[in-house]
Amino acid sequence: MTNFKQLGLTAVELVLVLELQYQRQQQVFFPSAGSLAEITGLSEQTVYDELHQLVLKKIIAITRKYDRDEYSLRPLSKKISELLKQQVDVDEVTTTSAPATENRTNQRQTTVQMISKEFGRMLSPIELETITSWFDQDHYGNDLIQLALREAVLNQVYNLRYMDRILLNWHKANLQTAAQVEQYQQHRSNREMNANDGQQQPPQIPLFKIDKN
Repeated sequence: MTNFKQLGLTAVELVLVLELQYQRQQQVFFPSAGSLAEITGLSEQTVYDELHQLVLKKIIAITRKYDRDEYSLRPLSKKISELLKQQVDVDEVTTTSAPATENRTNQRQTTVQMISKEFGRMLSPIELETITSWFDQDHYGNDLIQLALREAVLNQVYNLRYMDRILLNWHKANLQTAAQVEQYQQHRSNREMNANDGQQQPPQIPLFKIDKN
């Protein structure tokens, strides 16, 4: 794989991709981080972090087939095909687009690390796919996802399903940024204070009623 730098792969990521490809040939479609660590000589935490990055970079994907999870290399194959078809100066395109791409990747990595820290555990590959879909399919902003994380932590609900419901409710209310959410919450709070002026304040009611289960 001579174009791994153009694909945005580091040497360690390349080692893992090659090992995943070999494991597939051996009919092992979802090797554990522990087994990959033992084979590559990396620590299990390093393997886990690098797999995170490969998913975020859309080099690999987590798919489900025949009632089992597996690492798919189709995104990598697609990237290689696109690279080979390019007729423009690859270096010039990379130089122009690299800062923005790197910034987006860093934002996603920061969000993943924040969620993992607040949940007190490593995220599963399926959870990583969910976070990726928030960015790529739902187009939620980094600040909005982090605000949803704060709401989940304040309610002591440490799972992505709860965060997803928060984000969906905000989307239905046409609240697309963290600033809009906070402005809406402040406006609602002011209305409640004015309506109950001189009366005993009722218990604080969440912005949206969400089932924690």
